[in-house]
Amino acid sequence: MARNASLFLALRYLQPKRSFVSVITIISIVGVMLGVGVLVVVISVMKGFEIDFKKLVIGFEPHLLAERYAYPPALEETPEQDAVQESNWRDVLEAVKQNPEVTSAAPFAMGMVFAEFNGEPQPLEFLAIPEEGAEALVTKLSSHLVEDGVSKFDLSGPHIILPDRVATAIGANIGDTIDLRATSNLKELSALTREADEAQDEASKAKAFDQIRELILPQEATVVGLVRYETAGMRAYVPLYMGQEMLGLSSDDRVSGIGMELKDANLANEVKRQLEEQGAIPFDWYVDSWMDRHHSRLAAVQNERTMMYFVLFFVVVVAAFSVMNTTITVTVQKRREIGILTALGSRAKQIVGIFVAQAAVVAVLGTLLGLAGGGLVLKFRNEIRAGIATATGRDIFPSDIYFLSSIPAHVQPVDLVIICSVSIVLCLFAALLPAAAAAHVDPAVALRD
Repeated sequence: MARNASLFLALRYLQPKRSFVSVITIISIVGVMLGVGVLVVVISVMKGFEIDFKKLVIGFEPHLLAERYAYPPALEETPEQDAVQESNWRDVLEAVKQNPEVTSAAPFAMGMVFAEFNGEPQPLEFLAIPEEGAEALVTKLSSHLVEDGVSKFDLSGPHIILPDRVATAIGANIGDTIDLRATSNLKELSALTREADEAQDEASKAKAFDQIRELILPQEATVVGLVRYETAGMRAYVPLYMGQEMLGLSSDDRVSGIGMELKDANLANEVKRQLEEQGAIPFDWYVDSWMDRHHSRLAAVQNERTMMYFVLFFVVVVAAFSVMNTTITVTVQKRREIGILTALGSRAKQIVGIFVAQAAVVAVLGTLLGLAGGGLVLKFRNEIRAGIATATGRDIFPSDIYFLSSIPAHVQPVDLVIICSVSIVLCLFAALLPAAAAAHVDPAVALRD
């Protein structure tokens, strides 16, 4: 009965009477609403960005990469193993295929080239993969092809698949033939140039120039497809044999490493550990997961989300102070009523209950409105982005920075529970102190005032 009386009086005190109290009550509700709404929007967008960034990374590169050390740890102690270092990639390929979590594995070559068309050179990272054996990776990469009706992921000949931004930069289109000049032989080219300059006779100089000519002679590749820069990055794709030739690996049939696709990309580190424990990875090789290669970025996103949680909760704290201010104002205004209730025998906890119930109504209303407002903003987030861009001329979520064409969002129920619970608890705690002070007012003094 006492509880019902406290709630009844709390609701009566909240009814608008065109007074200053009703105005600050509305302000308190709006404050809680804004705090909760901002938290819901920002935390959901940050979580969505984290999820989409992982999908983006997984979507254009192998889940695991097994590569050979540049300087094998045991090579100096056991030089007789040098032959194993140069010839064991096929053994590694067969060994990693035995793991049940590995759906496909294929050799690859990776490096840098200068792509040139009509005199417009452009530095470009490339990944060379075989026509056969890398079907899972090719299927995954094919999803990033530009939907122009002619782009295809064809590695059956001297072909190249370019990022659309690179193609635009050099002016190349589907069907054009571009020149590729490797950067891996720059050291050798520099040595030959010095040798030609220091040559004492014409025969030695001519020989050096012939070698230089062979080094700088470009590879030709036909553009057969374009991939979206926003989702696939700035990497081009060529057949494995072309990559080996450009990196100087074809003479002794070497590769840069082995790329693996897994049943579950989230188990990449676990599969990596299994391969190492099973002895599938030789002493002169190492394995990197997609999580290892992008650890700093993933950690930065997670840390930023945590910091946003911490910073934006101060908005809710400010809203809680607004609720405290409302409670203080109401207790001062209702001082005589409090005195009457106390004189009639109401206990202190009943008086406290009135104002805590009032704060609870404000907190719940503000939280529900904040959830609704945050949900609306999330639903129309990309329309809001477009409107801001039109009004200000600036994109608040540029795709060339975030590598995503639209603002992502992912609402987690656990986040909503935490946000709502903390906001309501803070508001109740903020109201408790002035309510407790009001409950211990001397009724005689209150009635006399």
